[in-house]
Amino acid sequence: MNVLITGGTGFVGSKLAEILKQEYDHVYILTRSERTSEHPYVHYVKYDPDHPEDDAWMEEMPLKVDVIFNLAGASLQEKWTDQHKEDIYNSRIDVTRMLRRYASQAEVTPGVLVNASAIGYYPVSKSVRYTEADTFAAHDFLSTVVTAWENEARRFEDLGVRVVCARFGLILDSEEGALPKMSIPYRLGAGGPLGSGEQWYSWIHIDDVLNALLYTAVHSNIRGPVNMTAPMPLRQKQFSKYLSSALGRPDFFKTPAFLIRKVLGEQSILILKGQYVLPEVLMENDFKFVFPTLEIALENIFDLEDKKKTVAD
Repeated sequence: MNVLITGGTGFVGSKLAEILKQEYDHVYILTRSERTSEHPYVHYVKYDPDHPEDDAWMEEMPLKVDVIFNLAGASLQEKWTDQHKEDIYNSRIDVTRMLRRYASQAEVTPGVLVNASAIGYYPVSKSVRYTEADTFAAHDFLSTVVTAWENEARRFEDLGVRVVCARFGLILDSEEGALPKMSIPYRLGAGGPLGSGEQWYSWIHIDDVLNALLYTAVHSNIRGPVNMTAPMPLRQKQFSKYLSSALGRPDFFKTPAFLIRKVLGEQSILILKGQYVLPEVLMENDFKFVFPTLEIALENIFDLEDKKKTVAD
């Protein structure tokens, strides 16, 4: 296949590109900076993020693109200043509109758009269980971004493109994402519940994310929102116990919510609030999770980490 990826040099996108090239797919990675590839199946295509209306990059694209993975967007992990919040919103909307112009002008219309999204679409709750069947109006900053992003993605349907909105949960990986930072207090012997510890963490192993992205891309009956979370969410205090056990470190240093809010401000919602989200669409379509429980997910992640350290030594 010919596959176009935005965010192809980021956390999820770079790993996805690696899998695709191993499958002998031609991967076109839209990037902000000049890059060259020594691999015959990987092609970097530069665009100007300051001028998203400039369509010159389209000239470097092949006649036909089978799949678009739209994973671009400013990081949620950086401090949420007013300017960065604008960047979080605009970076996602601008690139998606740019991609739609490409799809509308392409000689052959792409078959599917798999657009990144987030479970931040759902309201935070300690008691409600959400599936893709639940719909809501925007209610906070994250849900405003996600709702607007998904609405832009769905405009591809007017062109005859199948659209999948991949609502990511907390993605776990040994080197990137939130887990390495989350592990630091535990490694220092100061791990424990955050805030009340009652908030839900709907998590997923990075390998299951990559498998799910590819699965939804090739299964033509899957469309619309798809929750990319493991089938067994946990409360933060339970997550903390599994993490401390996997690292062999203590789990009794509770961090008060007010301290987290003081340090992170509005961004503290990522830690102190959560949703119980089930991947109903994936399960109904017979997707098989390699890591359905947190225990085996963390065992795999830290086992890989130890092996890499051993090789490095």
